[in-house]
Amino acid sequence: MDYDTFKELGFTDREIKVYLALIELGTSTVGPISKKTKLAPSKVYETIEKLKEKGLVSFIVISKTKHFQASDPNEIINLIEEKKRRFKSIVEELRTKQKFAESKQVAIVHEGYKSVHAMFNWIADILQKGDYYYAFAFKEEYYNPATSSLLRNFHIKLEEKKVDDRLIGHVSVKKAIKETFKDNKNFKIRFVKQFWPSVILIYKDRTVHAIWGERPTAIEIISEQINQQHKEFFLEVWKTAAH
Repeated sequence: MDYDTFKELGFTDREIKVYLALIELGTSTVGPISKKTKLAPSKVYETIEKLKEKGLVSFIVISKTKHFQASDPNEIINLIEEKKRRFKSIVEELRTKQKFAESKQVAIVHEGYKSVHAMFNWIADILQKGDYYYAFAFKEEYYNPATSSLLRNFHIKLEEKKVDDRLIGHVSVKKAIKETFKDNKNFKIRFVKQFWPSVILIYKDRTVHAIWGERPTAIEIISEQINQQHKEFFLEVWKTAAH
């Protein structure tokens, strides 16, 4: 008999011995069980009580003496099913807590050119075919060779992955933006006349507000709700923006 399987189901050594003894003895008083298991009668009684709680032992009284018998072995299957039901309830509770944890909003600050550059590299790595990347674009930064090169290479990576890559730029930098991305067939660009105070990047469950300047700074917000609001706003502006 495979004792290890019984132990995996939560049975103690004594419970295994007493239950198997009853299976072999049939209906029995404590004496024969004690003899067969080499356990003291008091330990046998104690163990039988635990097996009764699990529904694996019953008894009848004959001449004022209790005679014990093992329940149908199928009851072990019922025990397993009951544990599964209880664990299923626990798993659902854990999933709810996990979902709540995932919905918490987190902000990450990227400060300095190297940090912002690394952020763009990371975004390019995690986005895959079928994902989207929407951006309210930089303005004068497209006239900066280093920045222009960084953004061009970033969008080339998105082109290779067939990411839904869209940008809304200000009309004042239309020429510079189109020149930067003239060879990118995946990239969609539209232009508007209104200004916004910072660059806004929208992808997955994240929204980034970035300011370039002498020391570039990007605030990355991890929030499905905020991301969805920005995504909807971007798509509304996109409808009326000029090509």
